[in-house]
Amino acid sequence: MRKICLLLLAASVLAGCSMMKGPRAERRDKAFTAAVDTYRKLIRWGYFEEAAQYLKGKDAPLPPPDFNAYRRFKVTGYDVGEQMESNDGDEARVQAQIEYYEIDSHVAGAVRDAQYWWYDDTEERWYLGSPMPTFSVGPQVRVIER
Repeated sequence: MRKICLLLLAASVLAGCSMMKGPRAERRDKAFTAAVDTYRKLIRWGYFEEAAQYLKGKDAPLPPPDFNAYRRFKVTGYDVGEQMESNDGDEARVQAQIEYYEIDSHVAGAVRDAQYWWYDDTEERWYLGSPMPTFSVGPQVRVIER
């Protein structure tokens, strides 16, 4: 009976160890959290040029953002929703809800932004591999699917 208990204890310890992440994965996860949070803050406070520094297509270049169009809008809210990470931890999907209004007309709008993030092992940083959100005049909620 004692041997069985020791075997069960050893098996549970080994199972717990296999589920723990290594130092590389922990650094990557912390970097992801920091990248998504910084990007959120930059968009929320209207620093679109700085937010664009996170843009980098994984397989193909992304179209450049229209910074002149962003000048027409003021972001009033940015909520990060669901975040899903790939099994290997090198890709992630983030759903964000962005509220804004057009400065001249004061017409409010909202957009749901489906973001694709990927980790660059060479540079050891996360990039947004999908375009930045676009805003338009109108009270409708638009969904950007990538």
